Amino acid sequence: MFVLTTIYLLWTTVVAVLTGEAATTFAGAIVGIDQAQRTITFQTMEGQTWALALSNSNLLKKEQVAKGDRVRIEVDLSGKITKITKITEPPSPVRTDPIP
Repeated sequence: MFVLTTIYLLWTTVVAVLTGEAATTFAGAIVGIDQAQRTITFQTMEGQTWALALSNSNLLKKEQVAKGDRVRIEVDLSGKITKITKITEPPSPVRTDPIP
């Protein structure tokens, strides 16, 4: 009985770790889109360039992304993009008061 309990506890710990790390998020820019292969070439903020497959071809239609867009992507454990979000930067505030 002790052995079964130990195995069960170890298994639930492994499952919890895997689900906790189900996706990793990266920010960067789209440098290329291959509709036929359903891949995006993505450049990270650090300058690394990756060609990643989409988990679902509808992701491109849903977000209306294009080459040059700054985006945040979520990548699953198999290395496929599961979510794309455009990064919209708010306009920088303009000072209207005189500078002393």
